[in-house]
Amino acid sequence: MSSMPLAQALLFAASAFVLIVATQARHLHPFVAIVFIASAFGLAAGFSVGFLGKAFGVGFSRAMYAPGLVIVAAGFVSALAEGTGVGDRLMAKINGWRRPGAARIAALLGLVAGSAASSAAAFAVLTPLIRPIGGVKPRSREAATTALALAISASQGVVVLAPVPIAAAAILDAAWGRVALFGLPLAVLLAAVGAAWARWIATFGAASVSPAPESHPIAEKQGGGSALVLLLATAIPLMMLIVQSIGDIPSEPLGGGAAREMILGVGRPLILFLVGVGLMAIGHGRQGLKLLFDSGWSGRVLGNVAGIVMIVAAAGGLQRLCQETGMAELLGERLLAWPAGLLVPFLIAAVMKSLQGSSLVAAIATAGMVQPLLTPLGIGDENGRALATLAVGAGAMTVSHVNDEYFWLVAAGGGLSPLRALAAVTVGTLLQGFAAVAMLLLLSMLAAHL
Repeated sequence: MSSMPLAQALLFAASAFVLIVATQARHLHPFVAIVFIASAFGLAAGFSVGFLGKAFGVGFSRAMYAPGLVIVAAGFVSALAEGTGVGDRLMAKINGWRRPGAARIAALLGLVAGSAASSAAAFAVLTPLIRPIGGVKPRSREAATTALALAISASQGVVVLAPVPIAAAAILDAAWGRVALFGLPLAVLLAAVGAAWARWIATFGAASVSPAPESHPIAEKQGGGSALVLLLATAIPLMMLIVQSIGDIPSEPLGGGAAREMILGVGRPLILFLVGVGLMAIGHGRQGLKLLFDSGWSGRVLGNVAGIVMIVAAAGGLQRLCQETGMAELLGERLLAWPAGLLVPFLIAAVMKSLQGSSLVAAIATAGMVQPLLTPLGIGDENGRALATLAVGAGAMTVSHVNDEYFWLVAAGGGLSPLRALAAVTVGTLLQGFAAVAMLLLLSMLAAHL
């Protein structure tokens, strides 16, 4: 295996470029493109054939279960909403009172959803609401999808209840109250930046956005659906994910031992599937159960979501290969010597996130690297540790692209081409990163005078 992390990073950049060109210009299916290009990248990086297959398989199987099973659940909920006509009814209601616009509504929803145990699972759970919020116009739907995705990403990075800041705060020994005090306004700012970017980018070329896979007709609409049932089928699984995230806090605020295992278990993909699909089917009585137990109907639902699940799983395999190279950690360590204060944890986390794809892995590794250097960097006091935690979290969500299954999930959920997703999601998370740096530096200056 090559010991040159910079060479591996350049090789990965070239692979990502080829992947986008292959899927965009040559119209190669993303699953096929990811599998072949990930394999070529692994071999070129120095992996043996046996290790390549093992590493890719580990990432593939992990993503197939989580968030794969949640994506399947969301597909069934969306299809039941379509079959019962509840999606159209809810869309009509929202259009009747909507004033802020699709992007703002989605951003507010994403701020809450970002506290869930998994950003991909949270987005998947909420995909049945994208069409009712965004409406039928491609521009509005893309704005809603992008704003929701960027708000979830921002909240995952800096809201103290989310896994990324939980892990970083525990390692950096930051006070939870200070992290919450600084993190909440930062999350609101980043969500606002994401919503503004979503509205702006949607004005350019949104007419070419394809219908989302789950929106393809699979049954004749029968009417009589309940908007309340649809909201419960998305809100309850989302709350379960948030409870799971809170239960994972090291101080165990919801209890330890067997109670903690039960709390963590409520957010598992299988439980989310059972609760979400069960609520949607049972809540619509005979009509919902008739659709669910129709093998032809279920087969069409599975056919609609199979492509998304396979793309996400393949992206998980690519992500695992990127992690196994070690290039992210080695390049991140080179930034430790920079006398840049609060910028150091942000830059290291951003480099690691970009190169290996996982926000949580980037946050844990970065926090471990910078923890011994907080005092030399001038951020060793109570405020400094809280701000360093947020810097790590903000960096860990900058930027999302082809080695992140969340990127492909958002692209598929919004019917975006890979190049369009790069413009909406990748550039959007980059802009959020710039905004986070500016806000953190301002908070640092204010904290120094407190």
